[in-house]
Amino acid sequence: MWQTDWAEPRQGFEIGPPQASTLLPGEVRSTYLLLWVEHCIECAIPDCYKLCPLYVARKDGKCARFRNGISPNRQYPGLFPFGAEVEFRRWGQLEANFGFGALKTEQARLIDRVDRGFLTLIRPVETLLGRLSSNRKLNRGYALLRERILQWFTRGHKESFDEFVVEVWNLQSQPVRLVIECWQAGPRFRTSILLKPGRTIQRISLPTMNIDLYGKVGDIRIYPENDAEAHVVFSWLDFVQYESSAAKKSPGSAGRPETQGVLSAEKVKCVIWDLDQTAWEGILGEQDADMISLHPEVLRTMLALDERGILQSVASKNDHDIAWRALDRLGVAHLFLYPQINWEPKSANIQRIATSLNIGIDSCAFIDDSPFERAEVAHELPGIRVFSDSDARDLLGLPEFDVPITLESRQRRSFYVAESQRKHHAVEYGTRYEAFLKTCEMEATLWKLAEPDHVDRCLELLHRSNQLNLSPHRYTRKEFENLLQQPDVLCICTACKDRFGDYGIIGFASVVMSPEAAILKDFVLSCRVAQKKVENAWFKFVTSLADSMGYRKICAPYVKTSRNTVLLKAFLEVGFVETRKDDTGSILELKCPSTPPASEIVSIVGGSFELPATSPINAVSLPHHVGETREAAS
Repeated sequence: MWQTDWAEPRQGFEIGPPQASTLLPGEVRSTYLLLWVEHCIECAIPDCYKLCPLYVARKDGKCARFRNGISPNRQYPGLFPFGAEVEFRRWGQLEANFGFGALKTEQARLIDRVDRGFLTLIRPVETLLGRLSSNRKLNRGYALLRERILQWFTRGHKESFDEFVVEVWNLQSQPVRLVIECWQAGPRFRTSILLKPGRTIQRISLPTMNIDLYGKVGDIRIYPENDAEAHVVFSWLDFVQYESSAAKKSPGSAGRPETQGVLSAEKVKCVIWDLDQTAWEGILGEQDADMISLHPEVLRTMLALDERGILQSVASKNDHDIAWRALDRLGVAHLFLYPQINWEPKSANIQRIATSLNIGIDSCAFIDDSPFERAEVAHELPGIRVFSDSDARDLLGLPEFDVPITLESRQRRSFYVAESQRKHHAVEYGTRYEAFLKTCEMEATLWKLAEPDHVDRCLELLHRSNQLNLSPHRYTRKEFENLLQQPDVLCICTACKDRFGDYGIIGFASVVMSPEAAILKDFVLSCRVAQKKVENAWFKFVTSLADSMGYRKICAPYVKTSRNTVLLKAFLEVGFVETRKDDTGSILELKCPSTPPASEIVSIVGGSFELPATSPINAVSLPHHVGETREAAS
């Protein structure tokens, strides 16, 4: 239910044809009664009514954190014949308390009709009384009475629910991230959903939310991240029990993760498998290991993930030697990097895997048949995607697993195998890490981006890399192709290899050059070469090139995200300085030419841009941008 008590007419609002929901009320047997009300993230009543600079008076004197209240919009039906349109102001928050019970969908729809019918009668009387006094007691009294009646009506009505379903329409042209929090004697669950323009549907398995709807008093809170203002319509924001399992797998939602953690990466880089009852049938310790066989759909998924360059590992509570022999016999042991097969908590093992691979937890997905194990991992590792065993066959169709298949992707696992060998040899050098790097004989090759396979790989890097990425912008294919065609932009592809093996293509950069400055528009490196001084040698070469073209410095607009502070640290170590800084990022500048520390560790091959380029990069005139005046080369 929705607190439509304070909905205001929308001036000039024209409703369009109804948008079909991905979930029909007839597919749902029952829902939990949630009364969604307008609230404030920084609520400190009553003092905030006088002191808060963001206070906007609602008709009842409370703070209006939504423009126009919560408005029914019949263009976006869901559980009810309308969606709930909300324009969040700063600090605006939707909130619903636990403490009610379950309802059949037809009961929920009937109660909503009755509620809004009463409001239709109350509003004219309230308006008349408001002319005599600003104290809106009638509406407040009804709100209190409604809550008491609903508690009485649903008392003792307990059902188990399958999922918490969020179907929401972003009416803005810009994406926004929506935070979902559950509190019950303290924080119990937190996740976020990226809302691109248009519809987003997210289904969260109830066990992963770590709450008891019939236990202690608690609440669930929904608000835009980073105090953003957002204009959205909710079709569904409900705990649901489905009529059948088929409804749970309705189009557009099959195989969705049980939780998409806080600031989850756009693409999954590693899938971590449980073994018993997930990868194979039965429990290894209860049967002959030689009789174990993989589920056919799991094997198909594993092979397809490997081809796409999505890494895989294992987190299983089993005897390591017995389980590994089984995986080896089944012909899949080679697919798994840094497997953790022991009796420790799976969250700890998954953290070890992510650390060994040098990727974020939010780039990982975990698959397990056990609700307990999924809940433990989701609770301890916010940001990870968690799937049930039944979702394995549907993974490949999800957008977070939709990555191009290239020569690079087919070789990615071998790159990480070579990396494990490097780590093994690095141990011999102890703290003398740079001394070890020099023995690796690393070479980086730079060339102008042109080949289609190289284009695919660089676009993949921009989409998949978070830590060493100058900007959060994710190019569409067309946008990226347009960038490559601009005559005033140098698009540089970087590959690397050493005596242990080939890293493949590990970097992309675009440098926009104007009469005033050379601007590093894009810069991204694979985490495979993090802390290996590739960027040090790279900038030594590029600043030399820029100097030969008459530039005094390179400017880099750094857009701060929750993940790319690693890149900022690397840039500062290279020699960049921050000239302008605010909460969103900074402008970084590096003198031309420049010789960063440890820049001799990695050799640059093809420094003229003629090797192995299909065509050399020539000095070009580049567009007007920020920075100081370019000085002519003397």
